[in-house]
Amino acid sequence: MKTKISMIAGFMLSAALLFFVFRNVDFAGLPAIYSKVNVVYMVPFVFTIFFELVFRGARWRLLLNPSKPVRLWDAFRLEAAGLALSNILPLRLGEIARGTFGAKIFGIPMLTVFATILVERALDIVVLLFMFAAAARFGGITGSLINYDGWLWGLFAGIVVGMAALAFADELTAHRWFSGFFSRFPGVRRLFERAAMGVKGFHSLKSGALIFLFAFLQWFMDVLNYYWMGLAFGLGGTLDLFKGVFLVFTGAVAASVPGMPGYFGNFEFGIVKIMSVWGVSKDVAFAYASCIHMVSYIIITLAGVIFVYQMGHSLGKVWGEFSGKETNHGK
Repeated sequence: MKTKISMIAGFMLSAALLFFVFRNVDFAGLPAIYSKVNVVYMVPFVFTIFFELVFRGARWRLLLNPSKPVRLWDAFRLEAAGLALSNILPLRLGEIARGTFGAKIFGIPMLTVFATILVERALDIVVLLFMFAAAARFGGITGSLINYDGWLWGLFAGIVVGMAALAFADELTAHRWFSGFFSRFPGVRRLFERAAMGVKGFHSLKSGALIFLFAFLQWFMDVLNYYWMGLAFGLGGTLDLFKGVFLVFTGAVAASVPGMPGYFGNFEFGIVKIMSVWGVSKDVAFAYASCIHMVSYIIITLAGVIFVYQMGHSLGKVWGEFSGKETNHGK
């Protein structure tokens, strides 16, 4: 019941946001806006999506390698498959499916694989916060979020401390302050050590630096795509890379809000609101947001679904297996 309520609430929220976005859009004028799009910029747009997936896979591979060496190709296709499934199925099942499939393909404990996925999300927050702060500082972009910089730095510090605790789990469990506790609760120790394998990649300075570099490059590819699409719509005088960072941050926040698969409604509402502040007409802002959303959605979803079937699965099978697990958990 809890799962069904979550699904219904997400769809209702997305529908409400779509209504607020649609209500003042001149749909009769949209074809004229789309007809002026310079499709030449779609070429780098498509390549940038590909490179974003490559950097995602490279980052995940480095996080997994301390447990067992992983091929970049396998990490790449699982990243694409996870994103595609989250675009199609509710409950964000793509991440659950990616972790489960990855554990089977890589032969790595499932807890460790899911720990690496949690580390990915933590890295996303850290990198996006730094990119947002840099864009605000050097791009002259300000906003109400800056007023909460103390809370943002507190969140950043908490994430770093938590990741450091897991990265040095061996040292912590052996330290005299904690060894007594872990000796009395060996099950907790095993659980902690398996989860800690998700951040073992940071034990090496080179590996840790590359993980952060790939995380940054992954999000910078997103920034480039917002920029390419801006040029395609003739918004080069309004959108620069700094504002692209702000739009990426907005899109990430919108995607974190519960909604329908693909985050339709959430995404358009956030992007249109931000671009309207910059003086872009609502019709052009909506055309821009819908175009970048749909093109990205189609490319990533098609690629990911191909990989899902290539690995011997199907959409129906994935939904039947993982929605059942979610429902049982909700009960």
